[in-house]
Amino acid sequence: MQKINWGILGCANIARKAVIPAIKKADNSKLWAVASRNSDKAIEFAKKFGAEKAYSAYDKLLADPEVEAVYIPLPNSLHKKWVLKAAAAGKHILCEKPLSGKNIKEAAEMLRAAKKNQVKLMEAFMYRFQPFVIELKKTVDKGEIGQLKEIQADFAFDISDRQNEIRLNPDLDGGALNDIGCYTVNISRYLMGEMPTRVANFFEQKTAAGVDLSGSGTLFFEGGRFASIYYSLNSYPKKDLSLIGTKGIIEFPDFFDWKAENYYLLKKAGQEEKIKLETGPQYQLEIEAFTRAVLKQEELPLKVENESFANLKVMDALRESAALAKVIKI
Repeated sequence: MQKINWGILGCANIARKAVIPAIKKADNSKLWAVASRNSDKAIEFAKKFGAEKAYSAYDKLLADPEVEAVYIPLPNSLHKKWVLKAAAAGKHILCEKPLSGKNIKEAAEMLRAAKKNQVKLMEAFMYRFQPFVIELKKTVDKGEIGQLKEIQADFAFDISDRQNEIRLNPDLDGGALNDIGCYTVNISRYLMGEMPTRVANFFEQKTAAGVDLSGSGTLFFEGGRFASIYYSLNSYPKKDLSLIGTKGIIEFPDFFDWKAENYYLLKKAGQEEKIKLETGPQYQLEIEAFTRAVLKQEELPLKVENESFANLKVMDALRESAALAKVIKI
């Protein structure tokens, strides 16, 4: 089978623990090169994962003609810079979420660069390739609980005592909304099948210039439908999803944990049923889907102009709502 060569910009934990193992397992991908600003770290990383090349600078990796696609797991504030550089170098790009940690305008600039250089760009929402998520969407769409009226999405854990944590650094576009709130927005849009028309949101911040440690928002969809989202980097862990319909309820414990064995509780007609769901290797499925689109010159499964722009538009409105303490129309 034809394969493409991947390069990794940086030695982030997400690359180490999830994406590089996924590339190595994918049947259409090969780990070719890794880069770090620390030469010794790059060499160690390449040796550990069997990469052909190790580079002491990201630009050096992008100059390698054998690298066909890159994965960017860098801090949010660096996404734009390295997406633009990768596009100019003619590399296809899988960039960690959020595509932009600032606003939709940045993402639009990235997409223009990708199109100009005829490369593919996709935001890495790996969970959208998870079989149990796809099956949940089908269950909702076929009306198993009637019309979907309310989504309650809670994604919270506590990293507030960590030192040098990039997700708590405002200069690196950290914060709860960028790190995990984006998932609650994404699943709400995905299951509702449309954009909200209005949002309201609040942040908890230690200082006005600090990151959002926690946030709580409401998304209003046409037809009297709502999503209530809570996202936090300083809370007791809670990663649940609840769906309330006109004919029943789905309760999905630990939805955002992506556990090896998943189930949800279906409550309707006075009965409760435990529904087991198939769990798959979501990172590998993401890599394979992206790579197929590159090899076959097909549309990406998660198009920036659809998925990423929609998510960032809602996130921009949530930031504006928190800043102005008012409901924002989208």
